[in-house]
Amino acid sequence: YQMISGAPVSEWSQAGLLLGVVMTMLFTANTIISCLETSKAFMRFCKESKEVDQKRNLPFPYSHIQPLTILTSFGTVTSMRMVFTPMINTLAVPMLGGWFLGLRGLLFLLSGSNVLILCLSIFLNNSGQSWVAAKKYILFGSLKDQDGKVIGPDSAEYENLGVGEMIGGPFEDVAGPALNNFIKFLAVFALVTEGLYEETPENTWIYGFACCAGSLILVAFSKFGLTLILNCLTSFLRQRQLQRARDEHDEELSDEEDGDGEEGRVGIEDA
Repeated sequence: YQMISGAPVSEWSQAGLLLGVVMTMLFTANTIISCLETSKAFMRFCKESKEVDQKRNLPFPYSHIQPLTILTSFGTVTSMRMVFTPMINTLAVPMLGGWFLGLRGLLFLLSGSNVLILCLSIFLNNSGQSWVAAKKYILFGSLKDQDGKVIGPDSAEYENLGVGEMIGGPFEDVAGPALNNFIKFLAVFALVTEGLYEETPENTWIYGFACCAGSLILVAFSKFGLTLILNCLTSFLRQRQLQRARDEHDEELSDEEDGDGEEGRVGIEDA
């Protein structure tokens, strides 16, 4: 059989195919979870912070400038923090494959990831778009019940689509396009670090465990340590703003007192 079909795929190559599939699914999960966590952070910030409320005493667009500025700053920092986990996942994949499985395993890891991403990205884009299309189908009044009555936006079907769109949105806008960048960066990083790996992993497998430990530490830091640092920076900047406002208020009071004193002296001289 081997004379006809050729030598079977080695155990390192089989493990590389499996690792490529597992790491691709892990990256997809990390991306979707990061997107949902960012949305939850926005909701909590809008509910708890009064600084993002509309300034009703000002005309448009001045009533929205300060709240939108605050939301933009918060969204930028939060989004950057949520990117760390998928980024660490992407950097760790070629190093794990090269050190645990050698160059043969790394080559088949890229092949397995490439084939899976081609199918998975199309599936995620189409499934996310289907939720959006179904929602528009109801909004345009095209969905009807058995009696021919139009099912509108106030129906239970539309509410269910709103829940489904929370998952369909990340599928369509985040996970699907991110997989294309994932395989590109994975291939380039594997090519750049090719000199770190050997053909077989007998002498390099210990570095794979070190890579796993380092990745877990970085993920924990991005989840907890970075959040603590950002909260401290936010509190510090807020205290500086309050102190600056107090200083400006004190200067205004001193200017008013100086003006009152000068007016009094002028009045006395006139008298």
